[in-house]
Amino acid sequence: MDRLRQNLKKGLVVLLGAFVLLAAYYCYVLFFYGDRWFANSYNPRVRLDAWEPKVIPGDIKDRKGQTLATTAKENRRNPDTNEKQVFYYRSYSEGKQRAKSLAHVVGYNDPQFGRSGVEALQIRYLLGYNNPFYERIYQKIFMTREVGNTLYLTIDADLQQYADDILGKHKGSVVVMDFRTGEILAMVSHPTFNPNKLGEDIAGDALVSRATEGLYAPGSIFKIIVAASALENLENVLEETFDCRGTIEIGTQNISCYGGEAHGQVDLVQAMTLSCNGDFARLGVEVGRAKLLKTGEAFGFNQDFIFPDLKLVASRLPLKPGISNERLALSSIGQGEVQVTPLHMAMVASAVANRGIMMEPKIVYQVVGRNDKAQKEIEPRVYRKTMSEETSQIIHDMMKDVVTHGTGKAAGIKGKQVAGKTGTAEIMDEDSGTRNNAWFIGFVSDDKSNVSIALVLEDMSPGQTGGKAAAPLAGRILKKAVDLGY
Repeated sequence: MDRLRQNLKKGLVVLLGAFVLLAAYYCYVLFFYGDRWFANSYNPRVRLDAWEPKVIPGDIKDRKGQTLATTAKENRRNPDTNEKQVFYYRSYSEGKQRAKSLAHVVGYNDPQFGRSGVEALQIRYLLGYNNPFYERIYQKIFMTREVGNTLYLTIDADLQQYADDILGKHKGSVVVMDFRTGEILAMVSHPTFNPNKLGEDIAGDALVSRATEGLYAPGSIFKIIVAASALENLENVLEETFDCRGTIEIGTQNISCYGGEAHGQVDLVQAMTLSCNGDFARLGVEVGRAKLLKTGEAFGFNQDFIFPDLKLVASRLPLKPGISNERLALSSIGQGEVQVTPLHMAMVASAVANRGIMMEPKIVYQVVGRNDKAQKEIEPRVYRKTMSEETSQIIHDMMKDVVTHGTGKAAGIKGKQVAGKTGTAEIMDEDSGTRNNAWFIGFVSDDKSNVSIALVLEDMSPGQTGGKAAAPLAGRILKKAVDLGY
């Protein structure tokens, strides 16, 4: 009998423990994923009823007050009742090009196609579900239809349009940020679409936001991570030199500098300036898998990005135990299985500019209620400390050298100091052979401007490198941002 009681007590303890763990897990997922569940297209509470909406979604505006999305209405024949009725729908920007430039940021809210972008993730603000209880009661009693709140974004629509124009017919993405606050000033993805004509203006993967969902091999922009790891783990690494002969043999693999160019005797600063693959492949192996992985994860690699303002897929740095030196060396120059998103790389550039502090990316600037009262204001938040301030300053200076007299000269702006890093990732295409992804990431380096950028051009022909193709476009966008006062 005593043994039975003991077994019952043990069983109850186990059940109680399992219940506590389950409750804790439920609270965890509700806290971190609750807003995303609420915003899901399958949630009937937030679906736009075009004929009898209970709530009219609020407007979306840019940081200067330009309207990016609004709820419009017109008389149409209801196919269910065969009678003319008021039809409600979301209307985006003025003009086709402006709407297309903002399509991936603002998204769409359509009864047939569902929701995306800000229209999806910030739907609780747009429908007023964040309103105080008394405001919701007032609207239910005294208003024919409830109205949502106006959402102001951190986006500058003029800078967004300019970046879209600069990207032109290229596939790829541009992200411009304020590195001190994490505010996203522009975020463009190509190809794009017209959210006003979803049924007829969508081709291929145009709905994919390359800025937040596109995973690319980073090429030499990943050398920033390797440099940070070397500086923080290898003594006297700045005094070491490497004899670059255009190629280096690591195990059974030969790694070449671009075009087989031999850089001669280089130290770490010169290797960054000239983007010497040989030195960084060697450094990655010398630092070792574990320490390089630790540095990469400090910069956000392999992390689930759970941000309240947007969704961002995880960048991948698959340095598993037992990885060969050949694969480790290849990863150290941003090739192999390393994959990144443009927004994450803008965050990396911002961390260098911001003394090693990576800010949480923000896209919601302000939420304003029916009575023009601000309900929510932007609150910059630190996401993580990526490296020491001393290391960030050294890399900061290296990146200035890259633009001053290295591979990134074309990103320079007259009268301004720009710091950056170019990258050229080689991709094998079954149909057209070797293609390049051309990168530039960087920032304006002075006390007056706080702007950073990541730009990638996808599927470029051989010879179109980060320095030749991406850097000049990035420089023009940075100049526009500075001219606009950022």
